[in-house]
Amino acid sequence: MERRIKAIFFDIDGTLRDFQTGRIPDSTKEALLEARKAGILLFIATGRHKLEMEEEDLLEGIPFDGYVTLNGQYCYCGERVIYDFPIDPVEVDKTLTLLEEEPFPCLFMEGDCMYINMVNSMVEKVQLEIGTRIPQVLNVERARSQRIYQIIPYVSYDMESKLRKHLVGCEFIRWHDEMACDVIPAGGSKWRGIMKMSAHYGFSAHEMAAIGDGTNDISMITGAGLGIAMGNASDTVKEAAGYITDSIEADGLKKAVFHILDYNSLGGMIHE
Repeated sequence: MERRIKAIFFDIDGTLRDFQTGRIPDSTKEALLEARKAGILLFIATGRHKLEMEEEDLLEGIPFDGYVTLNGQYCYCGERVIYDFPIDPVEVDKTLTLLEEEPFPCLFMEGDCMYINMVNSMVEKVQLEIGTRIPQVLNVERARSQRIYQIIPYVSYDMESKLRKHLVGCEFIRWHDEMACDVIPAGGSKWRGIMKMSAHYGFSAHEMAAIGDGTNDISMITGAGLGIAMGNASDTVKEAAGYITDSIEADGLKKAVFHILDYNSLGGMIHE
């Protein structure tokens, strides 16, 4: 049985979007257009919230067929939510109790809203580095009665270790070496969200490619029929990939997409 790549899942930061320029390279836009002309579906798979993508124009108006956001916990196409997987309310309550005892900046993400309890120099530095505005400050007690899909503590490794001991029903993904990590429900991942999206569209894992550069991309890179790591990815991510492209600054995303097109057209199909 022959299967071609029918869908590509893209990370945003460091994959589609260059951190240095804060823009999507023109070569990437050209490659996405070529993939769409070839009939390939295009999806986002990110740790970002949809408000960040919309308000910060992170995707620069480029349309995608679906969005796997918050590291797989909130997935949608247009206005339709395909899949959502919130954090256990017990774990949310534990987090809020810890904030009362030992305050630290902590961002809470609902499906349509995101808010933080406080802003300090650490938050300002991290948000500046990722090119995103400071989240709105609200009374985070509202999180006790809402579906929370992701929490971002702006903390050191030591404080993260303490949180891990308390939030046993959660998984932690460190995305800033010194100051921030994502907290998602145990068992959650980009790959889990991607599989829900693929079931909705009717293609298999073998018929998809996934491209990323961060540790939160490893699950989708190893799960997809064709997993690709950016040249600017860490060694751990590259080791998980079946193919390594160039860095984003060297048109790596364009080269990755054309590798997929070649895979489809020059006999690089999966035979079973």
